[in-house]
Amino acid sequence: MKVRLLHAEELPPGLVRGVLEGLPPPWTAGGTVELSIRLGDFYDRPRAQHDAASLLEAVPAPPRGESHVLLTALDLFVPALTYVFGLSHLGGFRSVLSFARLKPPLPEPEAAQVLARRLDVEVAHELGHSAGLVHCPVPDCPMHRSLWPETIDLKNAVYCPACRQALDGLVG
Repeated sequence: MKVRLLHAEELPPGLVRGVLEGLPPPWTAGGTVELSIRLGDFYDRPRAQHDAASLLEAVPAPPRGESHVLLTALDLFVPALTYVFGLSHLGGFRSVLSFARLKPPLPEPEAAQVLARRLDVEVAHELGHSAGLVHCPVPDCPMHRSLWPETIDLKNAVYCPACRQALDGLVG
């Protein structure tokens, strides 16, 4: 299944290419598209963050055989949580993913390497949800729940055998 990365803002050079190159099977790169939306419309002043659920609603439904992921630098929230890394329509092949909290406070180029790896894992996680997968109990599976950026470092970007089998049935 092809993954099309959407963006509504300028992203760091090489970031999109790195995400597309890091996609685990069964996902393949489907290119990028600029999404014409006003990101300020999703800003919640009291929280000083952007509403992930509202932003997700702005992600267009993909054509059959594709999944859309809106990649952003915005700090996202949902009402019940302080922040989220991403949000997906379960089984709807639409996601929003933020890297605002994924970059560690390390010197470059180490910070860029950690960010790239975390993005690979979180993209796999949101794509899994978008296909219909729920959280996995296997600690190193990308579908395992992560509440802090450091817990992402304990996971792989490749799905565990059970999640991969389920995913193949959902996207095959």
